[in-house]
Amino acid sequence: MVRTLAALPILAAVTAGPTFANEVRCPASLTVQAQPEAPGGWSPYPAKDQHAFAGVALVEGDRAAQLTSPAPAALEPDRSLRRGRSETRQWDFPAARRTNVFLICRYSGTQATLAIDLPRTVRRCQITEETDARGMVLDKPEAAPQFLCR
Repeated sequence: MVRTLAALPILAAVTAGPTFANEVRCPASLTVQAQPEAPGGWSPYPAKDQHAFAGVALVEGDRAAQLTSPAPAALEPDRSLRRGRSETRQWDFPAARRTNVFLICRYSGTQATLAIDLPRTVRRCQITEETDARGMVLDKPEAAPQFLCR
């Protein structure tokens, strides 16, 4: 099952500190250079804004083609488990994966994202997010989501 994502502006992927050879993690935060468009008579002053990790989307296919698509189709998780005030979603990948899968890391307060192709050695990705009493994932959780692919 796939779900459609709104068009996302994508920034170049970066590495986030030390990881093991088969692990992929989203960076904990993203710095975005903001360049205001100033109307006549005003002077623009750029700024750097820091944004916390907010979630992921996993997309199958060619990254360049999917990201230029107005609505890339995100993979639905293979399983989901709710425990108390958290939900863990998991994606499993076969050893003989024929198509490319790439990861989009989302950050709070910005439409800027990071994307990276998952190595073919990755077999599983999991994200654990904070939920409300009804089981809905919080837009502004107290703790950052926990995410790992290996």
